[in-house]
Amino acid sequence: MAQQVHDGVIEVVGAAAANKVTQAGAIAGVLGWLAQINWIGLSGVLIAVLGLAVNFYFQHRRDKREQAESLARIEALRERCGLEGRQQ
Repeated sequence: MAQQVHDGVIEVVGAAAANKVTQAGAIAGVLGWLAQINWIGLSGVLIAVLGLAVNFYFQHRRDKREQAESLARIEALRERCGLEGRQQ
């Protein structure tokens, strides 16, 4: 149970940080483009892409976890209703 809570905290913090990094990178990219300073604009875009990749990673983990929880819930309901042998 403690491991699940620990993993959940890591995912929440990771997703929040990834969102902030993506936003900061996008803002830096726009400011660099407006100021016509190429290295700032390029750095901002690269940071935004990195933040987006991290965000995709954590969203994929979340989707897998939620799918496993859903399947477990469905299986528990089937067992409770006596539908173990039936397939629809």
